[in-house]
Amino acid sequence: MQVTPIDPKDFTSRLHEGTAHERRLEWEAAETLYTRLLDDFGPVGAEDWSAHRMRATARLRRANALMELERWDEARGALDGALDDAKASGDGDVLAQALLAAGVYATNRGDMARAEAFLMDALARYHRADDRVSLQGRGWAFLSLASLYGKTGRLDLAFVTFTKAQDVLGAAQDPEGVAAAWEAQAQLRRAIHDEDRWREDLAEAVVFYDRAGMAEKAERLRKLLGRKLV
Repeated sequence: MQVTPIDPKDFTSRLHEGTAHERRLEWEAAETLYTRLLDDFGPVGAEDWSAHRMRATARLRRANALMELERWDEARGALDGALDDAKASGDGDVLAQALLAAGVYATNRGDMARAEAFLMDALARYHRADDRVSLQGRGWAFLSLASLYGKTGRLDLAFVTFTKAQDVLGAAQDPEGVAAAWEAQAQLRRAIHDEDRWREDLAEAVVFYDRAGMAEKAERLRKLLGRKLV
C-alpha cells in the first residue's frame, strides 16, 4: 500500500496560508512557506499519484512567487519539477496548470515562440471540459495569450483575447482573474499611449480586486490612478 508522505489536510491548510500571503502581495513569505512545505514531502514513490499531484501544485505556487521576486533560475527549476510531477500524477488539470505556468515564465523571459506553444497546449487541455476549474483555467490561458499577443505587436488579436479572458473568467466567477485581465489590458493601452482608456481599464481592475477581497492590490492601483503620468 502506497503511503502519501504528507497529510492531505495539512497540505491544503498550508497551501491556503500560502495563497493568502500571495493575495496580500507578501511574496517572500509565500515563497518561504512553499519551500518549507516542499521540504516536508520527503521521497515520493513513482506510483504515488496523489503525492505527485500535491507536490506539483506546491511547486507551481512556489514558481509563481519566485517569478514575482524575479528569481528566474529558481523559478525555472520549480517549474521543471512541477511539470515532471504533473505528468507523473496523471491529473490533466494539474498538467494544464503546469503548462500555463511554463508559458507565463517563457513570456517573462522573452521566449515568445516557446511561450505561445505552452499556452496553446494549456488552452486546448482546458477546452476538454466545461466545469469551473476548466473554465477558470481557460480564462487565465486567454489572459496570458492576450498579454503575449500585445508584447509581439498583434494588438487587434490581443484586445479580442483580453475580452475573451474577461468574459470567461466572469463566467467562472473569478473576480481576481477578471481584475488581472483588466489590469493587463490597461498595461497594454498605456504602452501604446492610449491614456484615457488606460485609466478606464485600470479603474475596472480596481473594482474587481475589491470584489475579490484583495485590498492591498486595489489600493496599490488606486495610488497609480491618482498619480499624474508624464
